[in-house]
Amino acid sequence: MKNYFNTTLFRLCLFLIGSTLFCFSAVAKISASVDYLIFPAENGGGRLILLFGVDGNSIRYKKQNSGYLGTMSFAIAVNDSVRNYFAENMDLNSPLLKDSSQFDRRYSAMKEIALPAGNFTVDMLIYDPNSLDTLKEKLNFSIKMPDAKLKPVCSDLMLMEPEYYDPSKSVFEQKNQAIRSSDFYMKADTILRFYSEAHGIMKDKPAGNPLVSRVRVLEQSSKKGLDEFGKIKRVKSGLNMAYITDLSIKNLPSGNYILIWDLIDTSGKVIAVSYRDFRKSNPGLKQEFVEGNTPTGDQGLAAEIEKLSPEQRKHMVASLLPIASTSEQSTIDYLRKKGTETEVNNYLASFWSKRSGQNATKEFKQYHNLVVHADGKYSTQTMKAYQTERGRIMLQYGKPNIIENEYSDRNRKAMQNLNTVPYEVWYYYNLEVPVKQSDVMFVFVQQNRGNDNYRLIHSSAIGEVRNGEWRSVVENNATYNFDRLSPNDRNEQANPKTAR
Repeated sequence: MKNYFNTTLFRLCLFLIGSTLFCFSAVAKISASVDYLIFPAENGGGRLILLFGVDGNSIRYKKQNSGYLGTMSFAIAVNDSVRNYFAENMDLNSPLLKDSSQFDRRYSAMKEIALPAGNFTVDMLIYDPNSLDTLKEKLNFSIKMPDAKLKPVCSDLMLMEPEYYDPSKSVFEQKNQAIRSSDFYMKADTILRFYSEAHGIMKDKPAGNPLVSRVRVLEQSSKKGLDEFGKIKRVKSGLNMAYITDLSIKNLPSGNYILIWDLIDTSGKVIAVSYRDFRKSNPGLKQEFVEGNTPTGDQGLAAEIEKLSPEQRKHMVASLLPIASTSEQSTIDYLRKKGTETEVNNYLASFWSKRSGQNATKEFKQYHNLVVHADGKYSTQTMKAYQTERGRIMLQYGKPNIIENEYSDRNRKAMQNLNTVPYEVWYYYNLEVPVKQSDVMFVFVQQNRGNDNYRLIHSSAIGEVRNGEWRSVVENNATYNFDRLSPNDRNEQANPKTAR
């Protein structure tokens, strides 16, 4: 998760859409999330904690003798610049379900990987082994394991679910449900529980030295501390200092916050600290999702939002997914499914005010017009534009400068094969995100002759899928595994801490 203090925890929600090129079955859509936490150890090195989540209604189920079983596979590799430290294929299985009414459950899993101190790259391939027509997704990100022998350090803050937490077991022996997968707290969530560890404290403070353990909650924008939601406790320095505590957030107003745990010596010096963001929705106490000084009082923006029907506003929130940061996606996903009208309205105002400042009204209207345009051209019977590849690209990058197809493609060879796969090539003269780029192309192929949905198979844009064989495939109507990992594309995946 990307937050103000750049902690090492992130949330990446992958909306995976894909199928084979020539399949008349329904389009497969898979939704999974990957989090990680860093837990250093006293003697240097530590543990990388990977947290996985899968929406049950987005995977394929196989009929068993006594029910249905679904699976999501994660192929994981952890390397430094010299060697491989970990490689494993992990399956996240659903429980055995009696009928399809239970398919909408969410499944989670945790994986611990021991690593020495240093810098590492984590590569993943995520796929549904029960679905042959689902796109495999690559994920690549970097982590740093600090060395507690060099200086004191705190682990990341792990959020816990009080309802499922078993105090008779250690944190890492808990069931998967005890580890909270979301940093968004609804009105019914009245307790925030977290766990963290501090190591290397005795390097400067011998055992038994007095310290103060302090927990604070800050408003994210103003950095104003909310003393009534914090805690202070006297402790003594020692080995493996673990800390778990509960904060009552029943009366915490709606907003975006920073949770901080630090250790302070007798001189008032902070010797180790850890941070993470969280959000609270508490209707009636404060406008939902509004950060302190964020200029959400723009009457023009409010008026534009009010012009839309409640259904249109909720659709506008869902259509933010192509341009939202990873830390915003879990909130958007909640709002599009369960958000109240007030929550949706305030989130739209907050999102565009933070993103565009004084230009919020203008840019909201421009994006709304783009959503309407994309919906009219790229929605299908089962998906809105933002859920399709062409719709997502248009919303994320804007309208292309040139669109060519299998008939108007100026670079295509003479039409000697009448069985050419239907395709489109989009050209952008210049792009501004995620970095400035020029002469960028996107290639889409009709993945199912039975509908008008196209799949992205190649792009020269940074962070998008890349495959140099696309032209020979579409021109010869060939069969090719576009899900194959290309060794030349290892660094093409955008950094998940800033990915959209």
